[in-house]
Amino acid sequence: MNADANRPNHRPATLGGRVLRRIATGAARVTGLRHRSDLGWPRFEGGPIGEGVPIVLVHGFGVDGLTMLQLARRLARKHHVVVPDLPGFGIHPDHDPKIIDFEFFLAAIDDLIATLNLDPPVLVGSSMGGAIAGGYAASRPSAVPGLVVIGPAGIEPPIDTEVFAAAKRDEHLLRVDSVASFERIYALNFTRPPWMPRFMKRVVAAEAAARAEDHEIILRNLEDLMLGTADRFTDIACPTEIIWGADDRIIHPSAAACWQDAISSATTTIIKDAGHSTMVEKPDAVAAIIEQLMQRLNGAERANQPR
Repeated sequence: MNADANRPNHRPATLGGRVLRRIATGAARVTGLRHRSDLGWPRFEGGPIGEGVPIVLVHGFGVDGLTMLQLARRLARKHHVVVPDLPGFGIHPDHDPKIIDFEFFLAAIDDLIATLNLDPPVLVGSSMGGAIAGGYAASRPSAVPGLVVIGPAGIEPPIDTEVFAAAKRDEHLLRVDSVASFERIYALNFTRPPWMPRFMKRVVAAEAAARAEDHEIILRNLEDLMLGTADRFTDIACPTEIIWGADDRIIHPSAAACWQDAISSATTTIIKDAGHSTMVEKPDAVAAIIEQLMQRLNGAERANQPR
């Protein structure tokens, strides 16, 4: 992964995509999140450095770090926050999608932490990012002081959603290759989809369509993760918060109990009037849960410091 530092970032396919990213970057700067694209890790960063445990926010499938910014700006008021674009998504330097699988993502988190010289961070992951964060915490317990998973993939839910039922038929409903498919998936993510202008939908759909084949390959590489069991997460030992939107139509909330069974010390919160993108619909509620975890961890860190 270190070789990415010498490779160019992925360039948005359309002029509209480049303009939207500049607008989003400028808006994030106003809220205290600076975009950086050096060291092979395009990312947003904000908050005080060196004061307590840092936080890394890990986005889900088919999107990038922009989807985590509402949550990030709330957390960056008190904590050092890093929001990367994962390989295969956003503007991360390009990789052959055939090699991007679950283990590849775990190694990528290793590289992110080492490259940015981060103290062991709390990992906060949504959807696919939740499975990555959970898998990382299970396989590298000393490297993760705390974990938050938001509607995570990784354990097949007892109740199928339309997305999971289709996956079992070898159909992938998360593919975006048109405005219509974007609108369908966008609606699935929310209880009340935030308004988006039509021109923005066209731009986002065009950007997604340009990478649809690559994302299809990555999704197929992750099929055993999407339809996996709790076994890979039972070794998680750090304080853990499980968060689920009560109206999640992509990964059914019945999976929350499976995660709770796998991580006996975890706390589960089901948030009403929220869908799969809970951190977008209910950022204050999600931030409050994370803040409580951070207070516990930073308090323990201070208590363990020599006097």
